[in-house]
Amino acid sequence: MEGRAVVVTGATGILGEAVVRRYLAAGAHVAVPVRDAAKGAALQATVAALAGEGETARLLVLEAEPADRAAMDRVVEAVMTRWGRLDALANLAGGFARSDPWDLDALERLWAQNVRTAVVATAACLRPMRARAYGRIVSVGAFGANRGGKDGAAYSMAKTALVRWTESLAAALKDEGITANVVQPSIIDHPVNRTAMPTADPAKWVRPDELAAVIVFLTSKDASGVTGAAIPVVGRV
Repeated sequence: MEGRAVVVTGATGILGEAVVRRYLAAGAHVAVPVRDAAKGAALQATVAALAGEGETARLLVLEAEPADRAAMDRVVEAVMTRWGRLDALANLAGGFARSDPWDLDALERLWAQNVRTAVVATAACLRPMRARAYGRIVSVGAFGANRGGKDGAAYSMAKTALVRWTESLAAALKDEGITANVVQPSIIDHPVNRTAMPTADPAKWVRPDELAAVIVFLTSKDASGVTGAAIPVVGRV
């Protein structure tokens, strides 16, 4: 990833920080659209030793809503102005909530959080990718969403749609040097999940750095032969 430019949405969470760190350690330039400026500043401070500072810094934090096309177009323009290229997009933005199958508000909210963010960010980033005939797109699904449950309709619907959308995206771009894949983690080990499931064994869960390694590989040049795939990353479950 040396010298390559990557956009990472949803970068201020536990997984996001792990992904950003791994990109920076691999020599990439990373642009992070954030909804919350304070969280963006905190991320910037946390990874400063890897990213550097000033005009040569390899981390660019920009206030932008991933589900807003105009905002993401501005992010892409900033990346092109700063680094002159855009090689990869990691769609990490998303959300989870329990819901009944008839809860229309939850269906729309989870769709916006998990599907619209990926589609909008991808549409913006595809412009420079298609111009160069090169690009890597990875989105984060959920292994548990492969089967619906009584209180997970909205989440399952959104994450399943993300898989079908990724397959369609890959098929549409397969002759343009652009790949699209989705990773499907099981439970990710982070404090929220540990609090919600105090009797579970987090040693069996997927560590953020393990999932980050798969995401970064799929956005590398070496992953050119992988596209349209939904890849389980289930740890030791």
